Amino acid sequence: MALEETSYPPVGRVLLEIAYDGTAYSGWQIQPHRPSVQGVLQRVLTKLYDGQSIHLIGSSRTDAGVHALGFAASFLLPPRPVIPPAYLRRALNRLLPPDIRIAATREVPLEFHTRYDALGKAYAYILNLGAESPFTGRYSYHPIYRIEPERLAVAAQRLVGTHDYSSFVVERSKIDNAVRTIYSIEVRNFGSYCALVYTGNGFLYKMIRCLTGTLIFAGAGLLSADQVEAILAAKDRAQAKDTAPAHGLYLCKVFFDQAELERGYHLEALPFSQ
Repeated sequence: MALEETSYPPVGRVLLEIAYDGTAYSGWQIQPHRPSVQGVLQRVLTKLYDGQSIHLIGSSRTDAGVHALGFAASFLLPPRPVIPPAYLRRALNRLLPPDIRIAATREVPLEFHTRYDALGKAYAYILNLGAESPFTGRYSYHPIYRIEPERLAVAAQRLVGTHDYSSFVVERSKIDNAVRTIYSIEVRNFGSYCALVYTGNGFLYKMIRCLTGTLIFAGAGLLSADQVEAILAAKDRAQAKDTAPAHGLYLCKVFFDQAELERGYHLEALPFSQ
């Protein structure tokens, strides 16, 4: 695969692990006249590298309002100035707004591709099962129904495996193949919050939010686990429930190592409490 074009002869590639609060952004990818995480980062990187235009390749897109704990993006290094990866992290975090932070940096091979070399991803969707407050509304979703996490967990297992997830994707006509593998859906309780943690080899456009929207109905006792399985088998978006809103969703991890993917991802705390 050819390297992306640059105005300089690249001497290496750096992979960034990025955490961000997506509230103020139209998503990861640059869009005309709208703020994006990619746009902010590229402007800061270009400043650090003496005005040389730096282009980031992200592991995926995230929608407006979606958050990240471990988004992945890479760029080709110019020859000058020389900024060691460890110093680069500190320099970026001094210049970036407080709602974007670089969690880690490392050098990777020149031919590495952040999107095509990704083996899988982990996402978490946070449900607030207690009282709402002004300080949690942008980071979790408060369903209108009373949710039983045990029901959520039983129904979620019917969605694990290799399936055609056409019932749980927006704009299906734009996708050639809706078959994906979900390795696990873990339900974790943190006090009055419940986290649905999805790990899979890839996810379609708004797929996590569509899955969560249907599972909320199962958690409320309005759908049985058998009905959830039937919705999956129907391969028809009209059979599933509403798409859950963006602000409860987090991209937690992008896997580039098979052994790490096999160990899975386990959410140890609420994202907004870390």
